[in-house]
Amino acid sequence: MLRIAGGGFLLPHGLGKLLGWFGGPGLTGFAAELQQFGLPSAAPLPLLLALVQSLSGLAVLLGVWTRASAALAALFIATTVLVAVPKGWFWMHGGMEYPLMWMVVLLAVAAAGGGDWSLDRLRRPAA
Repeated sequence: MLRIAGGGFLLPHGLGKLLGWFGGPGLTGFAAELQQFGLPSAAPLPLLLALVQSLSGLAVLLGVWTRASAALAALFIATTVLVAVPKGWFWMHGGMEYPLMWMVVLLAVAAAGGGDWSLDRLRRPAA
């Protein structure tokens, strides 16, 4: 369940950045968000970051290459944590609380693997 929650959280946020779905900013708006945080926003960085979030979210959700996908997603979220540190702890003030929680969830998924209800299970040799 944790794997499905983690992937289910990442995927729509990534698609919002990539395609503007679910009320997301799309690539142009995402580039502007990166600039607001003092990060590089030149192409192809917004595209690459949106792809990382979308594809790792899909992989975690489906449980395919789960450990690597969840670790990559946790690394992506870690950048959000670092950007939020100056705002303090509480997310309601822009702090790191919420992204840190999701980073820990993804690290737990990376440690645990895909589980029995994952596509990774199909790749494992039968016992």
